[in-house]
Amino acid sequence: MADLLKNPKLCGSCNKPGCQAKCACNLVYYCGAECQGKHWPEHKKQCTVALAKKIRKTGREHGQDDVRLVKARAEAAHALRLQGRFQDAERCYLEARRIALERLGESNRSVGLLSGSLGDLYHEMGRYEEAMTELQGSLRIACSTEGERSLDAAKALVGIGQTLLQQGKHEDALARLEEAQSIHKEAAGPEHPHAGLVLSSLGNCYLGMGRLDEAATVYTESLRLDRIVNGDDSREVATTLSNLGNVRFDMGMLDEARANYEEALGIHRRVKGERHPDVAKSFSCIARVLQEQLKHVEALKMYRKALKIERRALGEDSRRVARSLRNVGEVCVVLNKHDEALEVLQEALAINTRNFGVDNHFNAEVLRLIADAQKRSGDAGAALESATESCRIFGRLDVPSDEAMIAFMELAQLEAEARKGREGA
Repeated sequence: MADLLKNPKLCGSCNKPGCQAKCACNLVYYCGAECQGKHWPEHKKQCTVALAKKIRKTGREHGQDDVRLVKARAEAAHALRLQGRFQDAERCYLEARRIALERLGESNRSVGLLSGSLGDLYHEMGRYEEAMTELQGSLRIACSTEGERSLDAAKALVGIGQTLLQQGKHEDALARLEEAQSIHKEAAGPEHPHAGLVLSSLGNCYLGMGRLDEAATVYTESLRLDRIVNGDDSREVATTLSNLGNVRFDMGMLDEARANYEEALGIHRRVKGERHPDVAKSFSCIARVLQEQLKHVEALKMYRKALKIERRALGEDSRRVARSLRNVGEVCVVLNKHDEALEVLQEALAINTRNFGVDNHFNAEVLRLIADAQKRSGDAGAALESATESCRIFGRLDVPSDEAMIAFMELAQLEAEARKGREGA
């Protein structure tokens, strides 16, 4: 466990652990100048220091609103996104698109691609309504400039499908993803670099719909393609490994799931650095396995590590930060760390309410956990109040779920205890 939590400081060239030297961008470690020199032709494409210099040089030579700055800023945005610096990436994408709009017009392909990149970024940040707006704009431009059966259109459809999936709209998501797959097969063939992404997205949809066998089949094929097309140490392989771990977790194959998650964690660390949200996501996935195995102390360490990374990379008001706070709180309840549980769960509730309002499934579940913590700490009155609000939200949503059933059972028990207390008095 300690080995997983510790930053291995891997050399970006030879993967030797325990390195001290690192690039000025603070992302990649090296065991010496020789390895750094060998790695530079590849790393300079992602080095934010080098890319910032390129932006400044282009601006000096051609002016701050020159169209040549679009490419430089887009490259910097992509690198920042890969490092998990999402807010910095957003600023770069927005500035690149502003210049492209002014210089090239709103129907230009570059504007559409930048809108698609922004949509994908907002999806990763959990800002789904903004993501959908950008991705639909990207699809509209792709259809008008490249055609309805173009790769640009397929890419936008994948993003739309993924965002619909995160909003729980599984049937709509599946329709978009199946259309994207059809276009992709027609326009690019089965071994295009994005073929695995399309399959993984379909697998995510099957997983969300409970079609586990289909999800496992699709993920396995996606992993095979990703290894061939992108290489064993690519971020595409890491993402698919995580997805495969998710379906194996749902199948009860916990050891196999953890093996997938740990392999993904190693790749994310080597490719994206220690501070990327995908590293945090791997920690959370491993913690979920530990939690299922009742190893709550170890799970809590993992969840806290994930939360620390996400706060720094995504900002304090991110939906993913709220989810990690909820994870920490749930384990703290089990471990009878009542004060910490209430603190982090209340913070999760506040973040989610600011972003998505009061009446949603996340708030109902967090309120149920708050009620549990309050009950365990001896505050029966507050527990009853929180449980009542949780069930009010679940009832208004009118969507059957295990969490809702548990909430109503716990509320009934609290009400019975309250009546018994009043009768005894």
